[in-house]
Amino acid sequence: MDKLRVGIVGCGEITSKATAPAFEEAKNVEIGMVMDVVEWAARDLGEKYNVPYTTSLDELLSNKEIDFIYIATPHYLHAPITVKAAKAGKHVLVEKPIAVDLKQADEMISECRRNGVKLSVCFPLRYKPQIQKAKELVDKGFLGDIVGVRIVNLVVKPASYWMGGYTGRIKSDWRTSKEKSGGGVLIMNSIHDIDYIRYITGLEAERVYSEYDTFLTPVEVEDFINVLIRYENGAIGLIEASSCIDKGPGPWEIYGDSIYGSKAQLVIPNPWGQPFLWIYTRNPTEYGEAGKWHKIPLESRYNALTRFIEEFAEAILAGREPPVTGEDGRRALEIVVAAYESGLKKTPVDLSDYR
Repeated sequence: MDKLRVGIVGCGEITSKATAPAFEEAKNVEIGMVMDVVEWAARDLGEKYNVPYTTSLDELLSNKEIDFIYIATPHYLHAPITVKAAKAGKHVLVEKPIAVDLKQADEMISECRRNGVKLSVCFPLRYKPQIQKAKELVDKGFLGDIVGVRIVNLVVKPASYWMGGYTGRIKSDWRTSKEKSGGGVLIMNSIHDIDYIRYITGLEAERVYSEYDTFLTPVEVEDFINVLIRYENGAIGLIEASSCIDKGPGPWEIYGDSIYGSKAQLVIPNPWGQPFLWIYTRNPTEYGEAGKWHKIPLESRYNALTRFIEEFAEAILAGREPPVTGEDGRRALEIVVAAYESGLKKTPVDLSDYR
């Protein structure tokens, strides 16, 4: 077998505009069947890719030609669908976040392990050129000791987003609900940054403190949050995220996440935009003189989501763990869950309580 067949569960925004085209492009994956409880959405995607469609999860899971399923549903459904899929012997690729809480994440990981299937969480930004280059620089010691990181994720989401995402493909209020979504901008968006900062630096969070609230949006979830993180190596991290506050004037490319080291620091501009890094060093390097910011242009040689999917499939075909595991998804969720708990209790939260 040189290709895996994916059964898609959830034919909404992210699937239609991004993941389904990436599955189609991947050299070792093909779409085998699609499913959504909204019949027209399943039919639309099924006809587009010329594959069977259904509104029944059980029908999809009983299809013996399906090797793994991709879950792109409201967050609260990730766990129950994963558990059913694992029991049906299907490998699972689930959209971020892995789940809405750590109990669900643990159940997903355990059930997949019990049934001998692989579990991965969709964090394709790891494959962006700027993320790969940043990891290369950190791994070879270019930055020295990591002393701090900063994640900035400020956007103004339109009112329509909360009832239909950015495209309005499927109308639903799940994004407004704390129970169904797990939270707001931190779990929906910044969890990408949390994952790739951990991937780049290898830092594990030790303690989290946060303050957050819902100021300008008629929803149950936060629309502005600040999180302070202490890492196990002593480094300090900061997350500033909002769905109601704009990043400020100037080109988007100058804003981004930062990694501070004893020898140098770097900025990863918008990972969804043009690929490059900003570098500032304490000593002269191959990138330029010390004490000045230098731009490192990079080349996009592939679709990051397609590469992520191909490496997931390659791992399944080879019988090894995927590059992004369920445990990786849980580690990102730990910081999110701790931040929400900290904001409620008004006190720092020690992550050792979660492990």
